[in-house]
Amino acid sequence: MTTTGRPPGGSGPPGTPQVPPRTAPVGWDDVAVRAPGGHVMQSTAWARIREAQGWRATYLDAAPHGLALVLWRPLPLGRRMAYVPRGPIFRGGRDELAAMLERLAELLRREPALFMRVDPEVGEDVRDVLVSNGWRRAPDIQPVLATLELDLTPTEDALLAGLEKDTRWSVRQAEKRGIAMREGTSDADLRAFFDIYSVTGRRAGFITRTWDYYRLVWRTLIDAGHAKLLLAEDGAAAVAGAMTWHCGDRELYMYGGIPVDPSDERDPMHGPYHFKKGFGGAEKRFVGAHDLVPRELPYRAFNLLEPMYARALRLARR
Repeated sequence: MTTTGRPPGGSGPPGTPQVPPRTAPVGWDDVAVRAPGGHVMQSTAWARIREAQGWRATYLDAAPHGLALVLWRPLPLGRRMAYVPRGPIFRGGRDELAAMLERLAELLRREPALFMRVDPEVGEDVRDVLVSNGWRRAPDIQPVLATLELDLTPTEDALLAGLEKDTRWSVRQAEKRGIAMREGTSDADLRAFFDIYSVTGRRAGFITRTWDYYRLVWRTLIDAGHAKLLLAEDGAAAVAGAMTWHCGDRELYMYGGIPVDPSDERDPMHGPYHFKKGFGGAEKRFVGAHDLVPRELPYRAFNLLEPMYARALRLARR
């Protein structure tokens, strides 16, 4: 895959980075999503979702190191920010990540913004790579900061044997009591899942968005083959559901994070964590969002005013 496209006004001096195209290069999703290390939030489908909400998408191909879907959001006073959701995607280890961060820094120098934010879904062991390349810890956009990773390659019997006793009992009881699982694809299925998710959000104390938002996201990702909805039904009534995203060699249980500190009983996700850990898996904490800041003073002003701006937007939407 190669990136083409010229900066406004010509090709620029030899050796200058090209402005990423707004149309995805051929085969983008094969590398950004379906290959090991990929993520749905780096897909062309995710770009379409965000563009429908006012963002602008560009595609940075930095082969052989990796690639990055870069989203640009307008801010007040003619400013803008850049965001690489769950990226960049890099092929290899620390050196490749450092190379991708440098390519993103080059892009920010050429296409100025108030700041650029990244939040690759990788562990905290690479935090020093981000910091040494000039990136600083920033407010998180994605709500999931930690998760449980479970190897799904063993047989079903082996996986069942690895569950905690109470969890294994519950799984078997569901089948004995006539609970049936099926894949949901219709808008009615999506609505049933949304209703369950909303109730769960109120009980657990986490923020949920509107039906129109989730329908756009879920419909787009399912139609693109990046997501699957599973519904558990008692007769004709949906009583539970789960959505998974197909990210490279991982099946990602969306909306299923755990507390960063599982021992913190005040965390609203502490209760759900006790349910999730019954399935086994190893705890993993992500490195979190990091910003690259070209100019300090405007960035500080943004961080001071952004909460008020976001509150005003929410009120306007109501």
